[in-house]
Amino acid sequence: MRAATLADDRLLSRERTITRLAYSCLLMVGINSGWLGPFLPEISHTAHLPIERAGLIVSASAAGYFISLLIAGEINQQLSAQKILVGAMVLFTAGLGGLAVARELAGMLCAGFVIGLANGGIDIGANALIVELNRERLASALNYLHVLFGVGALLGPLIVSAAFATRVPYWWVFGGGALACALIGFRLGMTPAAEVRVAPAAGNESGFIPMLSRPLIWVISAVMFLYVGAEVGIGAWLFLYLRMADGLGPMLASSGVSLYWLGLVCGRVFGGRLGHRIALPQFTMLASALSAAALVILIAAPTAGGLAASAVFLIGFGYGPVFPSMIAIGAARFPAEVGRMTAIVVAGGALGAIVAPWIMGHAIADVSARASMEIALAFTLAMAALSLSLRVFDVPRREELPI
Repeated sequence: MRAATLADDRLLSRERTITRLAYSCLLMVGINSGWLGPFLPEISHTAHLPIERAGLIVSASAAGYFISLLIAGEINQQLSAQKILVGAMVLFTAGLGGLAVARELAGMLCAGFVIGLANGGIDIGANALIVELNRERLASALNYLHVLFGVGALLGPLIVSAAFATRVPYWWVFGGGALACALIGFRLGMTPAAEVRVAPAAGNESGFIPMLSRPLIWVISAVMFLYVGAEVGIGAWLFLYLRMADGLGPMLASSGVSLYWLGLVCGRVFGGRLGHRIALPQFTMLASALSAAALVILIAAPTAGGLAASAVFLIGFGYGPVFPSMIAIGAARFPAEVGRMTAIVVAGGALGAIVAPWIMGHAIADVSARASMEIALAFTLAMAALSLSLRVFDVPRREELPI
């Protein structure tokens, strides 16, 4: 009896360690998302590039992310999510290191692509681990996991502000991030695995192509396309928007980006508390509508001080629960294929991250700062409308119904 208790304690301790390391992986993804946008003007100046060409680093990262998702989702069905995370942190270390030393656009785009490969593996591995260990509280557990992304994205601009204040160049900051990723990856590799697998349900055809035949997958993917496109686009260009439309200095503009990510963190904490109590499609629609309303305020009154700051916070707050809610809907519907499902729907988000920041970058360079946020508003309104259709398509096939 005592031996069994000790074994259970060891298993619980190991699961907690793996959970903390998975959280740390997503934290680093958030930090990179939070500091890349504010560093773009410095990268542009150092490499003697127009700002919209420097912004291609974001698109290169999104392209690597998309390709990684397609690969990692299938690998996850064969290997452990923990092994995927180890490999992803190796790539993350290489990508950040490459971004630190590259001085030409080609090298920067290659480094951004490798970072994207890493981020895709982290998304698959971390989400799969948390789902497998928290089957009874999916929405809440996934919201809390993605709180760490928001915390990292909040810390990123603060790190940039500190770097500006102390005149530390961006390549030293990226080098420090590479070292942190290497340490996390090493710790993950040294920790014994503790995972739970769910056998495919009898009568269900599994696989990538059969998964694509589910209408629900396409709807979730479309919501993710719109959501990730708007979230990444705002994260990448809000710093420049605040400088151009509001006339803020670099440190204040970085703080504004931090406020956006702080809203994302608070939104996911809120989603973690209520995600299992409210129907997720309606919850997603209301959250998206809140972000859309806040975007209208930011576009209409960018220089209104406290009002604009509140709008920036509420944009992030509304966005916060959307990503984990979509993963929770898919994981509840396809419990035996969480990795594959996550890969497909997050790939939709990756396409959005390629398209939206690119369009917003051209808008801010060729039209106006306001036009870039109007594009984000259009994405957000479409997301709110589409999320309501999730209940319509979340219907099991005849062969999936219990007998």
